[in-house]
Amino acid sequence: MIPHGYIDTHIHGCFGCDTSDADPDGIVTMSRKLAGYGVTAFMPTTMTLSFDDIRRCFEAVATAKDILRADDMPHAEILGIHLEGPFLNPSRAGVQAESLCVAPDCGVGFIRELEASFPGLLKIIDIAPELDGGMDFIREFKADYVISLAHTDADYETACEAFECGASGVTHILNAMNGCEKRSPGILGAVADHPSVYSEIICDGIHIDPAVLRMLFRILPQDRTVVVSDAMRGTGMPDGLYFLGPVQVQKKDGRTYFGPEKGLAGSVTGIWEMASRLKGFGLSDEQIIRSTYDNPLRRIGINKKL
Repeated sequence: MIPHGYIDTHIHGCFGCDTSDADPDGIVTMSRKLAGYGVTAFMPTTMTLSFDDIRRCFEAVATAKDILRADDMPHAEILGIHLEGPFLNPSRAGVQAESLCVAPDCGVGFIRELEASFPGLLKIIDIAPELDGGMDFIREFKADYVISLAHTDADYETACEAFECGASGVTHILNAMNGCEKRSPGILGAVADHPSVYSEIICDGIHIDPAVLRMLFRILPQDRTVVVSDAMRGTGMPDGLYFLGPVQVQKKDGRTYFGPEKGLAGSVTGIWEMASRLKGFGLSDEQIIRSTYDNPLRRIGINKKL
């Protein structure tokens, strides 16, 4: 069904490894294992960490890329880093570390430092635009990175303003943000009114009900839907306890649980399995290929086959 493989632009970990471990060998293992499941390329994705720990993650990914470049073993290409946090609203943090969330106006210098130290490695920055300096941050970096709304309390009007300032995406739409009500259209309503915006969608059938998934793929532009796994290290592993960043998460019966409310903490479903489930949910092969390969590449400015 997938002629070129899968592109996963939001994946924290799998097969016992995690980007936030800042371990080059673990990232290399992810790359090699993912290739065995048809993943052509991926973007290691951080959690909300301290600036120092994020810097260590960048060092690890850069080192992993060097290792893979010198190795002829099959592997999924590392396209760059997806920075999920720390510019998130702590009220919507979920499994992200509330205490480490910072306002975007405190991170401008840090982003410039990362770019100077690791040129071209950072590709996607997640942001809650309602936080202090959010709109200015978007305007500052819109030409250099994909700016994506995430873990946010933004309402329809705020999301529209963010898109007009230059934000071009939404991270795992309908998760860690408001919903769409008849008198409060929320971020989904803003996306519907801005057809150039890309929407990440977690398609395990758990984060979003299959009926709502079918609705999203009907109402959103077909060339702007991006399937992501949001997978954590328990993906491809037995049921048990695993860390996602600093938080212990339970994997059981195909989903994640954390905290007293047993909330979701990423997925344990690979993008290859999500593609199969989408077929079972009624999506066409054409749409699945577009959303798991073409659109993810186009979102980060790659207009060729890998």
